[in-house]
Amino acid sequence: MSNLQNLQSAMLASHGIGAAEAAHLMSLSPSAVHIDRALTNLAVQYNNREYIADSVLPVLSVKHRSDKIFAFPVTTMQEISASAAASPRGMPGEVKYDITSDLTYSVSDYALMDFVSNDEIANADAPLQPKIYAQDIVMNFLMLAREQRVANVAFNSANYGANTAALSGADRWDVATSDPIQKIENAIEACFVRPNTMVIGAQVWIALRNHPKVLQYILSRASTTMGDVPLRVNEQLFADAFGLDNVVIGRAKYNSAREGASASSDYLWGKSTALIRVEKTPSPRATRTFGYTFRFGTMETREIVDNLRGVRGGVFIKTSHSDSEFVIGGATTGYLYTTCVS
Repeated sequence: MSNLQNLQSAMLASHGIGAAEAAHLMSLSPSAVHIDRALTNLAVQYNNREYIADSVLPVLSVKHRSDKIFAFPVTTMQEISASAAASPRGMPGEVKYDITSDLTYSVSDYALMDFVSNDEIANADAPLQPKIYAQDIVMNFLMLAREQRVANVAFNSANYGANTAALSGADRWDVATSDPIQKIENAIEACFVRPNTMVIGAQVWIALRNHPKVLQYILSRASTTMGDVPLRVNEQLFADAFGLDNVVIGRAKYNSAREGASASSDYLWGKSTALIRVEKTPSPRATRTFGYTFRFGTMETREIVDNLRGVRGGVFIKTSHSDSEFVIGGATTGYLYTTCVS
């Protein structure tokens, strides 16, 4: 027996603990003195990345499920008329213009729910709060579905008429010799109404912000209106360089695998870039935006009591909304590049 063991035995003996009892005590492991149970101050949940649907097609509340929209043709403000007065007593010429009501929105209904039993509520360990988690998860399902619908509108070349181009080969922005600066300026000038927002997929943004010509164009100066040039190109610096209000990056991800297969996380917004006009608070008299989300009512969550299920019943957590993702300006207010990176 070592000196240390002799010392331990002597100390235990002084407290009336014999050799047999000491051997038993010293044999206990950490796992023998603790029973695993749920942590009361931590639960793991992975929220999706920030959603940008409201920044691309802002929500506009409407009083009816469907309605017509008045519109002046885009040529109204481009006509050149003979404005010379014929004589001091002559009558000025009259301008001619038209108004249409061809645009009609119609909302669709969207709803999801989850059942939470009263047994689940009563039996949940801290920090779990089943009803709150159900609300969060149901809401996320709906918001992700809306994000996809808006992405399908904003990155759909059919909504841009002739104002769209698919980049390929040496023109793609993950190729160092391409010229994204010129492409963006060309797109802005191609629109009749100047875009104020760039909507860009995260994969494209990564390549664009690190492109040699972008770095030279933006970081080759000593200072900006915001102060010293930062070490990296950020969204606001890029927006300022092109006279835009916002650069909005689609970073949300979704499971692209078929049901039952191993999960595969993919970017929802893809590899496109749109330059569009966004007016969050339109004038009732006139607007010139790319599009809106017309919403009838509000996005609301309800608790619906159901005592038929199980022994003690429970509640349904139901979230619903009625929306129409609607293109108004189209090619007049936007330009789309697809396949911007490989």
